[in-house]
Amino acid sequence: MTDSQVIAWIFFSTSLASEHEPVNFESISQVADGVNHAVPTHKELQTSLSWLTNHRLVEQTGKKYSLTNEGTELIEEAKSRTNNIILNIWDELTKEIEKTKAQQML
Repeated sequence: MTDSQVIAWIFFSTSLASEHEPVNFESISQVADGVNHAVPTHKELQTSLSWLTNHRLVEQTGKKYSLTNEGTELIEEAKSRTNNIILNIWDELTKEIEKTKAQQML
């Protein structure tokens, strides 16, 4: 997987896991396993959550994570473009992350 795909995977998993309350690494990891049938490494979680936090899509409170308003909006936009199909949402989020990375390089 590319870096953008991993970040999108963790972002989407954080969205699903924190739907009702902020969650820790373990909860995000469990949901990520359900989405991708693979357990993310500690490094993948840490790197992705750091990127997402730095880009104000996810916020950290103590050792728990939840989406910001901007993160929620991005998830909702991706869902609306994909008929709420998991792999398509993940793909849309990957595209958005790639756009953000490309803009940073300019």
